[in-house]
Amino acid sequence: MANLDLLLKDLTNKDEKKAIEAARYMIDNSDVELYKLLVEKSDFLFEFIRNNVCKRIEKVVSMDNFANILNFWSVYSPYYDDLFASILSKHATQDLTDEIFELLEKGTVEQKAYAAKYFSYIPDTIALEPLSKYAFSDDESLAYNAAEALGQMQDDISFDIALSNLSSDDDFEVLKAVKFFVAYGKNYPLKDIFDALEKSKMPENIAGQIPYMESLLVLLHNEHRQQALLTISSILNGLGEILPLSDIFQFELYEILENLIKTNSGENKNSGLIASVLLAALSRFTMFCENQEYIFDEDKDTKQEVLAIKDLLQSQNEEFWNMQKHFVISELNQDDNRKMLVLPIIAEFSLVEAIPDLKKLINSENEALVCELLTTLKTLNALNDIDINAVLERIKNPNIKAVIENLKT
Repeated sequence: MANLDLLLKDLTNKDEKKAIEAARYMIDNSDVELYKLLVEKSDFLFEFIRNNVCKRIEKVVSMDNFANILNFWSVYSPYYDDLFASILSKHATQDLTDEIFELLEKGTVEQKAYAAKYFSYIPDTIALEPLSKYAFSDDESLAYNAAEALGQMQDDISFDIALSNLSSDDDFEVLKAVKFFVAYGKNYPLKDIFDALEKSKMPENIAGQIPYMESLLVLLHNEHRQQALLTISSILNGLGEILPLSDIFQFELYEILENLIKTNSGENKNSGLIASVLLAALSRFTMFCENQEYIFDEDKDTKQEVLAIKDLLQSQNEEFWNMQKHFVISELNQDDNRKMLVLPIIAEFSLVEAIPDLKKLINSENEALVCELLTTLKTLNALNDIDINAVLERIKNPNIKAVIENLKT
């Protein structure tokens, strides 16, 4: 019986001869257990080691054993689906495509995910119907691979379905649609996606997908500047909890914040919105560095980038940050969404100079805004002269009313 741990060690070893032998053994013998162990360990392997494994597997596949790859499809891994699809596409025949199509229709979820990836390399329209169905699957790997294949086929029907789903009242359906466009890979309907972001109750999730469609740095310098700033704000709110810290490289956060610091050294059209982003970033990255549980499990590069961003922000002088706080308070003159965005910042940085402006807004018809205003005023110890009972008489939403009632204690 093969020693799987030893074979895996050889497969990931620097010794190329041993590694090739282990790779050949796995493919020639269709050793699914060895592949399963590789998949289990791959999250903990450095990227260059995974890349070496892929090269070794590709090197040992031949006309005689390429079909064995299908045996590994019972165990899914996003690290190796492209590899397998690429290899099989080089050996593609009508019989192979038919066999993979059958797996796409009738296989397990794992087999369907691999099969969908294959059709992104071999865009045979025979697969359009099942791919269109799976593109909105609850299984993210299957959904992504199906949408990617549909993008290669330039399927307009599924594109239009996703576009329609952006207007859904179900936030999870909206998020599926946004992820569809990321995988589809072209013709991104950014205006519709930004509209969906603004209405969503889970904006952090949607915002985290946008940099995979277009660089935020590019968006900051075109007609989408304001929407890009709102996207960055949502990303900061979700970073480290909803969104992994390692995504800061994809988000280009260091470069973005460096750019915004230069832009906001004086008043400009978006100075209040930019200031809210910068103060939120200062708060978040200070917290990441002061609470090691956020970065303890991150790789060396991510830790260094987090520290670099924190140092960039903290290196700005007091005059700069006082200016940002002034700009943030000016956001209370903007629309309700912009007001809601800055209230947590006003509370966190104890901007007591905002109290008069906050109190002027208490008569708003927006019940959610009124609730957040009162919560902020309580944090600032400024509820004494507010008639909470009079406010409660105007509130119709029972959940909001209950929150406001608790502020009285």
